[in-house]
Amino acid sequence: MGTFEQGYMGPFRGKLGTAVGSRWKGLYVLRSRPPRKRTGPASESQLEVQAKFLLMTKFLRPLTDLLNQTFKKSAVNMSGANKAFAENKQAITGASPDLTIDYSKVILSTGILGNTDAATAKSAEAGKLVFTWTDDSGIAEQALISDLVFVAAFSEALNRWIYNPAAATRNAGTFTLDVAAFSGKPVQTYIGFMSADGKRISTSLFTGAVNVL
Repeated sequence: MGTFEQGYMGPFRGKLGTAVGSRWKGLYVLRSRPPRKRTGPASESQLEVQAKFLLMTKFLRPLTDLLNQTFKKSAVNMSGANKAFAENKQAITGASPDLTIDYSKVILSTGILGNTDAATAKSAEAGKLVFTWTDDSGIAEQALISDLVFVAAFSEALNRWIYNPAAATRNAGTFTLDVAAFSGKPVQTYIGFMSADGKRISTSLFTGAVNVL
């Protein structure tokens, strides 16, 4: 809200475009008009946007702490979690009310830190997921043996994530994630890397759908 003694091109009252002029406590006041409230039901396109927002928000919310870290370098004037939502809208397929997520297109981090040339996830023991990757420290872009590896698994049946934000160092080459809660269920798996100081992040990799023993 602005005030003026002689007005802008003279004092005025009433509406002018998006501005409203009035007199308040002896002063001429200029303020913006409040946004119009929507009347009537939402359009189909608006409902589609709302449905996509709710689907992705429900999917990613449990990872908020991780995403605030893994997307912080690419987020501008927003939280890392909000940036993750924006990046993953492209993973939503179908049309409302039959929206689904293409898990192979989901990314849990983005950045220029080098990835591994090969990463896999498998379950050879009940309630366990074994992630393996090639140690390419000193070869991939800015990759160091001290880089931290994060791993994650999502169960659609339970709508639940299990993840470890600092599972191992890059040179370890393997990590076993305890997913006993997912036994007997298929899960979607992901892996990514970040520098020890958290300043450099890789773009995550989808390591496939795995049936947990």
